[in-house]
Amino acid sequence: MKTNKSNRSLQRFGVSAIVAGAILFSGSQVGAAEKDKEFGEKLLYNGKTDQHVVELKELLEENDFLSQEAGEWSQEYDQATTDAVTEFQEEYDLLVDGLAGIQTVGALTGLERGDESELVLALQEDLAELGYYNYDLDSKFGPITEEALINFQNDESVEDEEGVAGPHTYSALHDMTSRYNPNISAPEAQVESSTEQASEPAEESNESTDSSEPAEESSSSEPAEESSSSEPAEESSEADQSAEESSQEESSSSESNETEEQASSSSNDAETTMTLEATAYTAYCDGCSGITYTGIDLRNNPNKKVVAVDPDVIPLGSIVEVEGYGRAIAGDIGGAIQGNRIDLHVATKDEAFEFGRKDVEVTVVETP
Repeated sequence: MKTNKSNRSLQRFGVSAIVAGAILFSGSQVGAAEKDKEFGEKLLYNGKTDQHVVELKELLEENDFLSQEAGEWSQEYDQATTDAVTEFQEEYDLLVDGLAGIQTVGALTGLERGDESELVLALQEDLAELGYYNYDLDSKFGPITEEALINFQNDESVEDEEGVAGPHTYSALHDMTSRYNPNISAPEAQVESSTEQASEPAEESNESTDSSEPAEESSSSEPAEESSSSEPAEESSEADQSAEESSQEESSSSESNETEEQASSSSNDAETTMTLEATAYTAYCDGCSGITYTGIDLRNNPNKKVVAVDPDVIPLGSIVEVEGYGRAIAGDIGGAIQGNRIDLHVATKDEAFEFGRKDVEVTVVETP
């Protein structure tokens, strides 16, 4: 079954809007970042209300996975939307979790030459990780990206239309890249090469720059009984210190502080790492429904990587990397999950007891 590409010419995606300070965790900052993100850049899930949900529903309808009732589409990600997304994921052997992130939105859209978006950035990053794309990552789907994609599709016998990144392409990428598989580590050279390639000839500058969305579909979690979340992490970096020192030499103390704050708020690409007290839980704990706060059925997905957090510390929908656990989605809350605590979903009670209580490093890879 091929995805419907009749509406791709409408160019759903505009130039990426980089959100300064998106990694800061105050409610107002997260809210501002939400508004600035484009379709596919933030995770959509059951209970979410957003204009992008309408775009998602339109894509699901175009691909015959959702039927519109009377009137216009609502902005609510309801159970019918979750079921349609899940059916689409099952149909194309994607990660099945009912969430709509990079993988699902990209697969539904069918990226092709001429597109420009965060989804293209993510595709280029994946192709670069696999050795097919060796140029500057700039979010533009140009001839070099197309050639890299076609080579990948040919090598993996992908059934999508040639040069179009559809569901079969994302299915193939799922098992091979670190974005979707926490057991695979992204090569460090990939990040370095993106900087080096920035000075490539003009004909290559039509191509792409780097983007990263932590694995969309790394799962989600149910309200945990015990743990979760973390203290706001330090926001300083070498770049911040350099900017601060420079401003001190050239201006007064007050001007220096202002420069430092601006430098700190603009470091949106930096991942934030914090130490949290961790416990583990299962979908079968006493009083647990097995359904997460964001609507994920953990009993039908026992191996899903989901963590419960304090939303004031780590926003729900964030992608996190947990020491000894892997990449997961912050998809749940819990009464005891306050401050610098985090609760990790595991498949069995034995695993939960064996995990016990310990401090772990948690890196926030992406916020919604």
